[in-house]
Amino acid sequence: KEEKALMEEMRSLAAAIRPDEVMLVIDATIGQQAGVQAAAFHQATPIGSIFLAKLDGSARGGGALSAVAATGAPIKFVGTGEKVEDIEHFVPTRFIARLLGIGDLEAIIQKVREAEKEVSGEALEAIARGRFTLYELREVLKSMRKRGWLSKLLGFLPGLPYELPSEAMEEMEVKVERWLAIMNSMTPEEMANPRILNSSRIRRIARGSGTTERDVRELIKYYNMMKKMGKQLRKLRRTPFGLKLAKGKWPIRMG
Repeated sequence: KEEKALMEEMRSLAAAIRPDEVMLVIDATIGQQAGVQAAAFHQATPIGSIFLAKLDGSARGGGALSAVAATGAPIKFVGTGEKVEDIEHFVPTRFIARLLGIGDLEAIIQKVREAEKEVSGEALEAIARGRFTLYELREVLKSMRKRGWLSKLLGFLPGLPYELPSEAMEEMEVKVERWLAIMNSMTPEEMANPRILNSSRIRRIARGSGTTERDVRELIKYYNMMKKMGKQLRKLRRTPFGLKLAKGKWPIRMG
């Protein structure tokens, strides 16, 4: 009864106001129910676009696809937090990367581009290609730390929510400080080619930076994860599906 009353109210409002467009806000955490919900609203009044909210948690938002199919409306915006600045334009390639669980390297690049005065164009280009060294990683981490964007940066990695809990964030900030100290203790050769970091080199770096061998290995693991993300996205772009994404062509319209 309450749902019917809500739909009637929505229908009446649409008839009275005659909006140019009705945007449906979909909760990213409700899964496939998004399609059912979208279809019901679409029957009450035609849906023109979709806003996918609550993408700051662990939800990947796959249910939004069924909402698009039910209404034929494109996804225009996504919400990754509670503030106005957390509203972002929907980018298909990022969304697919999240669905596939390969992280969101493009979002990381965008955040870094906002700090372009502090990060060189060469570093950005290298990271975008997934072919970068520890020099570029250090440059990015320094900039992100300075601007207080570490939680966003780390949240775009696979398996992590967009916003980390405050306790985890504090722990991560300490960890990044260690990583910067570790990289500052490496030789130019090691920074340029991390593959040569064997056990004896790791031991020396840990002693020189006042950290542990485990800390050094964690940094190497993080670096390799970032490179893997870049390679996976490069492969995706080369597929027929990836080419469609790049040109904005979708089997179903998503904006």
